[in-house]
Amino acid sequence: MEPHRSLRISLLEGLLAILFIQFSTGVIATGYALHLGAGPGALAALGALPFLAQLLAPLALFLRGSRKALAVRLNLLSRGLFALALFLPLWPGEGRVAAFLAIAGTSQLLAAPVGVLWLSWMADLVPEERRGRYFGLRNALMGLVGTLGNLAGGYLVDALGGRGYPLVLGVGVGAGLLSVWLLTLQHEPKAPPPEAPWPQVLRAVRDAGFRRYLVLVLGWFAAVMVGGPYVIPYFLQWGGFSLGQVGLWTVLSALSGLAFGPLWGRAADRLGHGRVLLLTGGVAAVMPLFWLWGRPGFPWPIWASALLDALAWSGLNPALTNLALGKSPKEARNGYLALFWLALGLGGLLGSLLAGELAALHLGPTPYHLPILASMGLRLLMLLGFRRL
Repeated sequence: MEPHRSLRISLLEGLLAILFIQFSTGVIATGYALHLGAGPGALAALGALPFLAQLLAPLALFLRGSRKALAVRLNLLSRGLFALALFLPLWPGEGRVAAFLAIAGTSQLLAAPVGVLWLSWMADLVPEERRGRYFGLRNALMGLVGTLGNLAGGYLVDALGGRGYPLVLGVGVGAGLLSVWLLTLQHEPKAPPPEAPWPQVLRAVRDAGFRRYLVLVLGWFAAVMVGGPYVIPYFLQWGGFSLGQVGLWTVLSALSGLAFGPLWGRAADRLGHGRVLLLTGGVAAVMPLFWLWGRPGFPWPIWASALLDALAWSGLNPALTNLALGKSPKEARNGYLALFWLALGLGGLLGSLLAGELAALHLGPTPYHLPILASMGLRLLMLLGFRRL
């Protein structure tokens, strides 16, 4: 019966969890920050928070207890704390943005070790020969549900104005708490005794092939996040999109990802995750060109980029994760995964910091044009490293 029962539960758990993740870190959170009065610097900080939180991922090595119990407790604390953001409209005007960043940041810091714990747990549940297909399907379904949530949330905010944000965020918190309950229903396979934390980390550090991979992960996410914090504000303030239209853009991407994700998963199981990473990375590298091509009265390149977004990320994210799993020995897996999440977080943080500096130069029609252009150039540069995989 196991692991099939737990893998089915995990699909449902992911569909609920993504609503919380999307509402607390994505389009709705960005719109909420703008509603509260956030400027470009605050938006860059908001975009950097998930990556800053990942710097604490190695703490998972030092936590005692089962992976399941720790993931449940940390997620419960993280999502319960974020509920405080619902009451920020009652906060004095000048402190709202800072309070939102503090709440969102603390929530994400609490959840940071969960990535290592959950991924290690799932690696024991999902047979290696099925990982591409399973995670491809799971990610595609999560992408669809998350973007449908964004679409519904965006239209609700468009209809209700700022009053709609606490309602939408409240739904996200509720879905996130329900997903924690589903985590308690999943089976945790008995794992072999892991090595002590520091030997795990040292083993990963001494692995020359894995070190090279970590450099690529760091560089890629730095390149992505140079423009990442400004994509939604760019759509809203330059592309002429409403929040509802941004939600529709994400739905188009998610519907396409539902088709592309399983296809990339089967390709990865057959051709290898490195080949899929190179192909999807190439698509992701040229995608910012379509954003920059769009402008008021000529939005179709931005709409076309939704298909490219699906084609790229439906294969790229699972490939990055599965390559990390494939390179990590079972007895030291948490050490390898902790460094993977650390590289991801550090790269995203460095990219977000550079994004803020470039936006401050305000070169171009908006502060967002230069960071997005720089992101495209850096992504193309990182493709040279992907070729070696």
